[in-house]
Amino acid sequence: MRKALAVFMALTMAVSLSGCQAANKAPAESPEGTGVTAGEATKEAGAKAETEAGKKYRIGFANASISNSWRVKMRDMLVEECNRLGVELVETDAHDDANTQNSNIEAMLQQNLDAILITPCVEDAANPGIEAAFETGIPVIIFDRTCTTEDYTHFVGYSDKQNGAECARMLVEALTERYGEPKGNIIALDTMAGSSTDNFQKEGQDSVFSKYPNIKIIARQYTDFEVSKGKSFMEDCLAKFGPGEIDGFISQDGGVTLGAVDAIREAGRDKEGIVFTNADGINGVVKMIKDGSCVGLTQFPCAASVDALHAAIDCIDGQGPKEKDVMMDSIVVTKDNMGQYLIPDGDDYDWTY
Repeated sequence: MRKALAVFMALTMAVSLSGCQAANKAPAESPEGTGVTAGEATKEAGAKAETEAGKKYRIGFANASISNSWRVKMRDMLVEECNRLGVELVETDAHDDANTQNSNIEAMLQQNLDAILITPCVEDAANPGIEAAFETGIPVIIFDRTCTTEDYTHFVGYSDKQNGAECARMLVEALTERYGEPKGNIIALDTMAGSSTDNFQKEGQDSVFSKYPNIKIIARQYTDFEVSKGKSFMEDCLAKFGPGEIDGFISQDGGVTLGAVDAIREAGRDKEGIVFTNADGINGVVKMIKDGSCVGLTQFPCAASVDALHAAIDCIDGQGPKEKDVMMDSIVVTKDNMGQYLIPDGDDYDWTY
């Protein structure tokens, strides 16, 4: 009896000490109030993941692809944050194929997930996988690209429509400053047919350009986020339209923008003052904002993946965002604030946020 009592008291003291140690590691403050971004509102959830003894989250990530540098950086930031928080990440790569993504999601759902993050390949075709995940009852967090089904827990991210509109607005202002009125011939470099990125970017652009009939899109092309396709299409346009016939261009991808600018320089037409805007925050484009050739850009941060992860952890803990769709304001970078994003000695293809 004395031996059993001694063992019981030893166990009781160990549990008490463990509780004290966990309490000492708890965060001093927690986010309060409303209007907090997904990233800010979920720091507490991240702290819980680190401090709750023996608790580990298992979160799936059904990635559309890592087919471009933005997606590579986005995934790297997610993996880094999962490692920091002790989250086990179960991930798949659909290689931009919706059927593959649906199959990947179905397979992941058999792996006892606490939540799942999904970046849909295209708006419609990925719906079956998203709906299957939602039916299981785990939090389903959509980010980067949207879907057309309502069967998800939260969307976390930035508005492609707003980004497209901001880019168009900046281009209109630049052309108005040049000519004293809004007019000019422009080229549009789009991304991937059927993706929400492309659909909403163009919707945002059209909401602005439609007000100015003397600004004409004389050519546009899908580039699939590929630098070579952006450069090749611009070469075709330069061959088709002579000096003075192209006033500017609008691009949805930073790498594509750099390819297009290379084509302009190699054709010896960089002195024509072709102005452009860009919906991507890579370092080479920020450098061109500094030298005055680029009017400005909008950021679609790679860190959207981290915001989505934090939202998932909040949902697991029953503290998810109040809004179904958590939308951040566009980050607009111009000559006035480009110093906050420029990496002076960085590679042109480095992502600045």
